[in-house]
Amino acid sequence: MRTLILAAGRFGSPLQQEIAAGREPRLDVFELRDVLGADVLDHDSVDASPLGSVRALRRTAGVSVALAWLGALSAPRYDAVLTTGEELGIPLAALLLGRRKRPAHTMIAHTLTPWKKQIFFHGLRVQSRIDRILCYASSEERHIVERLGVPRHKVVRINYQADERFFRPMPEVPVELDLICSAGQLLRDYDCLIAATRDLPVRVHIAAGSPWISRELGPSAALPPGVDWRRYNRYDLRDLYARSAIAVVPILQNDYQTGISTILEMMAMGKCVIATRTRGQTDTIIDGVNGVYVPPGDPQALRAAIERLRGDPEQARRIGEEARRFIEREAGLGVFVERIVDTMQRAHRDLSGEEAQ
Repeated sequence: MRTLILAAGRFGSPLQQEIAAGREPRLDVFELRDVLGADVLDHDSVDASPLGSVRALRRTAGVSVALAWLGALSAPRYDAVLTTGEELGIPLAALLLGRRKRPAHTMIAHTLTPWKKQIFFHGLRVQSRIDRILCYASSEERHIVERLGVPRHKVVRINYQADERFFRPMPEVPVELDLICSAGQLLRDYDCLIAATRDLPVRVHIAAGSPWISRELGPSAALPPGVDWRRYNRYDLRDLYARSAIAVVPILQNDYQTGISTILEMMAMGKCVIATRTRGQTDTIIDGVNGVYVPPGDPQALRAAIERLRGDPEQARRIGEEARRFIEREAGLGVFVERIVDTMQRAHRDLSGEEAQ
């Protein structure tokens, strides 16, 4: 199966060197490339393209559309294409409309709820050129089937992933019993966490940043004593997780599975994670088993959960161990890659069978 991956981002040699040196987690794009023997086109490919049409689209429509166009030009040489997000998958599907001979297209969908994305399904019917849609949340799965009208057999919900080799329990690092860590940037409710821990005998270290967001996130007010706020690289972030007694992911109410990367990283470290149960964050944590849920925007509930777990370190340990087992069974990078490869192979077989009829 000749395979092409269209990947949002830049995946050049510096990142690969950091991964090889053990300073960055393994990347799903590289793992899929190696398993499938795939070719990869990314934002660097757009910048390097000599084609005038690619450069023109880069200027007028943005890098994602230009990359989708580059993928559409390359598509006849492949049996299967994976797009790593809807910002690539939707324009590629639109460009494949009208083509009788085409590769099987598997698209990862992060969220298809915005109306600007829905119109491509209701108006252009781009789902006719998407053979499988992979999503990470049951709320998103329901939306794709019930609101967008995508046939149920085309929609596959899988767990997102953390690199279980990089993010792992580190018994050689002493746990600091008064240290609480939190991390991430998108839709984080750090004000709630700061209010919840005010006057508690704890230190709160907030790693306010994301590998996918370049702009800095700063605190909304002066920080109280005991709260440290900074951006971490991935290597130092892992050390912060390892040293922390409890991990917290406070999230503003929303419909998207916001915070899932951070939650899974912490769980892979064997940490007891307290997370906000939003409308979109419902499919990973089993409350009291492999993590703890608290309601959105409720510092009193968050404070009570922190105090309860600090007072019962044995319960926190058991929850952290079960979190690690969940990652190994359901949400490690290896499992993630296997499920995507299986989905792509099924999509290719189904399309080949349709074309043969």
